[in-house]
Amino acid sequence: MISNKNQKSSYYHQNIDDLLDLFKTDKENGLSETQYRKNLREYGYNELPDIKKNLWKIYLSPIFNFLILILLIAGIAVAILGSPSETIITFTVVFINSITAIIQQFRAQKALDSLKRISALKSTVIRNDQQLEIASREITPGDIVILSQGSKIPTDGRLIDNIDLSIDEAPLTGESEPVEKSVEPIKKDHVPLQKQKNMAFMGTYVKTGRAKLLVTATGIATEIGKISESLNEMGSIEEIPLTKKLNRLGYILGIIVLINLIVLVVYKIAIINQPINTALTDSILRAMNIMPINLPLLVTLVLITGVLNMAKSGVIIKNLSSIEALGRVSVICSDKTGTMTKNEMTVEKLWINNEEYSITGSGFEAEGDILYNEQIFSFDSNPTFTKLIDSIILNNNAKLAYKDVKVKVGHINAKAVRKALGSSTEAALLVLSEKAGYIPFDIKQKYEVMKEYTFDSSLKRMTTLCKSHDQDNFIAFTKGAPEIVVGLSSMLEVEGKISDLDQKTKNEILNQVEKRAKEGYRTLAIAYKSISNIDSMLRDEIENELVFLGFVSIIDPPRTGVKESVRISQSAGIKVIMITGDHPSTAKTIAKQLNIFKEGDLVLQGKEIQNGSNIDLDKVSVFARVEPSDKEIIVKKFQEEKKKVVAMTGDGVNDSLALKLANCGISMGITGTDVAKEASDMIISDDNFTSIEKGIRIGRSLFANIRTIIYFFICLNIMEGIIFFAYEFIPFFELFSSNWQHLYIFGIVHSLPSLALVLDVPPKDIMNEPPRNDEEILNKNMWLMLLIQALLIGLGLVLVIQFSLGGIIPLNEWNLNPSLSYFDPFSTLEELRAQKARTMFITTLYIAETSFIWTFRRPNKSLIKSIKNEFSFVIFLFTTLTLILHILVIIFSYPVNFVINDYLGFGFQLNFMFLSLSDWLLCILFALIGIMGIEIFKVYMRNKNIFF
Repeated sequence: MISNKNQKSSYYHQNIDDLLDLFKTDKENGLSETQYRKNLREYGYNELPDIKKNLWKIYLSPIFNFLILILLIAGIAVAILGSPSETIITFTVVFINSITAIIQQFRAQKALDSLKRISALKSTVIRNDQQLEIASREITPGDIVILSQGSKIPTDGRLIDNIDLSIDEAPLTGESEPVEKSVEPIKKDHVPLQKQKNMAFMGTYVKTGRAKLLVTATGIATEIGKISESLNEMGSIEEIPLTKKLNRLGYILGIIVLINLIVLVVYKIAIINQPINTALTDSILRAMNIMPINLPLLVTLVLITGVLNMAKSGVIIKNLSSIEALGRVSVICSDKTGTMTKNEMTVEKLWINNEEYSITGSGFEAEGDILYNEQIFSFDSNPTFTKLIDSIILNNNAKLAYKDVKVKVGHINAKAVRKALGSSTEAALLVLSEKAGYIPFDIKQKYEVMKEYTFDSSLKRMTTLCKSHDQDNFIAFTKGAPEIVVGLSSMLEVEGKISDLDQKTKNEILNQVEKRAKEGYRTLAIAYKSISNIDSMLRDEIENELVFLGFVSIIDPPRTGVKESVRISQSAGIKVIMITGDHPSTAKTIAKQLNIFKEGDLVLQGKEIQNGSNIDLDKVSVFARVEPSDKEIIVKKFQEEKKKVVAMTGDGVNDSLALKLANCGISMGITGTDVAKEASDMIISDDNFTSIEKGIRIGRSLFANIRTIIYFFICLNIMEGIIFFAYEFIPFFELFSSNWQHLYIFGIVHSLPSLALVLDVPPKDIMNEPPRNDEEILNKNMWLMLLIQALLIGLGLVLVIQFSLGGIIPLNEWNLNPSLSYFDPFSTLEELRAQKARTMFITTLYIAETSFIWTFRRPNKSLIKSIKNEFSFVIFLFTTLTLILHILVIIFSYPVNFVINDYLGFGFQLNFMFLSLSDWLLCILFALIGIMGIEIFKVYMRNKNIFF
């Protein structure tokens, strides 16, 4: 019964009378119209599922929650236990970094424009033998919907009346050509949507004709509804690679922080008998050094930079992290219709006068030429061609009109796009006439249309009977399937001369037709007949003994620039896959034109995807005759069997499940359906496929930036964490004489250089690198380099401390000058050496941490080559400013400490000594250990052909 929402739809099996009886029986059993009306709400489908409401789970991911929780606890602890001055500065640094990260995430998501819902359309229905206009959402099973040309079909239903009906099912099935419909029952089981000729589906459009539709399903029970339900069942958005890696990193660092904190607190309280408040304050500040609290903010800034760059190119980013995911992509599964192709049928070949001509240009724009032997050809004063033009214009119900569509590319908010009103195939014929220099309106003024025999799927032809204003006879213009039109033709016109069309010539024409059909073209034959008297003539008499003129070869052409984008993607090691509902030969032709299909590749059909488990995905470049569920299977196979990061592009409802399942879903802004836009991660507002290649380039650049930022923090945190932790257990020497020294490192040299990395220029050769798939942010080679560099920098720092403490680096007159250095005049020799050791340590640290950035930002290039070829003024500026700031603090150590501490009483104690020139040279020397050592390591790795 219809009231059972779990019943499988099989209405295409039933005769119309039986189907009407089924609904009548339902009503007799007590299912009232009110209950029918409630079905929609019962099925729970009033609008699209709100997928965006779950995006906050990505932005406020566990790494951010974990970091922020640890840091806020640290700030509160210091506020309670530390001195007022330390509390203010510590809590301010922690609070600003943590809250800014949250605000940036929130604002980035809030700034994204909400997408449109399904329009509240109205429909004309027959209910209780009355014709009514009601809101489409109020339609219930059992209603009869009246369809006309241009109608958007509001429900699924069984056709019960049909006059020349064809439906554009591209949004649902991916078919580029309208599907001709009938009312006859289909006796086969498990008929795919593309072949359910007596059914119409919600979200598709009437291209030609009119019909009556008996509603069989509404809301979530429709084919679109089932897809939307599947979207909901998929749950919240799966974490993408960047989110997973950052979460894992956050957990590891958080555990290290807790262990460090516990060990230090226990040691200070139980072993050296420090007061609890002092032990907690010192331990929290030391543990904070291991936690890169700037990391969430800086990663967010990098991603937002990518969003802004993409927005300039007309790409709307719904999910920040999807940009980085696009940079990892190794497989692009692209829908053909409307994505790789224009979804605008185009005449590319014309056979006339026993010759074949090529037509340039694509889509519905009139720019293009007719070529013969690759030379521009003109049919001026050619009577046969003139007749063919008259035929394709008069025997045609399509119109072409410009429509403004919203885009966002730079300062352009809208652009005019030429659209077909009616059949796209007939529109392609009008464009052909325009390319030949004719104006369709002028041609139509020469004739009076007497009668039209509409296209009939059983007859496979259409005829328009016309009368010329300057002639007495009538002309019947006919077009249709070549095998039908050729069979009905008895004569052939060549260069204005008419001769008999014998069987041999017919076979030659049909061989040419078959050749083009095998190449994926749709062929349409053109003929005419002069009639002196049409009285009492039947259609079969009019459409007989025709004069054959020629045939056209039509195809949905590739978009401009797609071939180059495919080439660049392939050069970056990315496999490009075409997915379509079209015939395999059509798909193969387009794939060859775009260089997607190569010799030895396979074209796989939808039924083979469902039945075959041993598919060699490496050899498949085209999937044809696919159903919506097939796309989901394809994406899963690449993800699970090949461990690939998959991007899926598409514009139809049939793409939405795969868009959501893919690591990065990309929908079209102009031709894209609302369901596809909601399911995707990013939207190409101008439908330009070339933006994908640009997105991959930006995504890879962002990955490189994020990797360098993480490398920067982890390397420093490991090195500093070990040193700080180790020196806590040396009783005769405190690494920091005050917490201000720690915060001086924490607030400046950890912040300014890392901020410069956010604004670094992208690597020039980023598209020459292989895809990274699900690779860790820092792979094993990067970890090896990081650990070696941390060890070498740490070695230099430890040496400078120990040499200063041991007197190997002696105190000099510059250090002990009371007007230059701020120190206690009653200090012992050991205390003065300790103060110099701290000053030398922090100075060496500043030099090392502002210099080592240049060594790892381009890990596969030498330091000299990376600076020479890819110099970054921003990094140079920020690192130089950081060093200059420290130099000024050292030079003016006494006045800074005296004014702020003694005079103003703020308790600000950096306690730095003034350093002599020899001291500065020694600091540079010890800092060079980490820089020169890692450059030697990089040379060794390059010689071994090992790359990072």
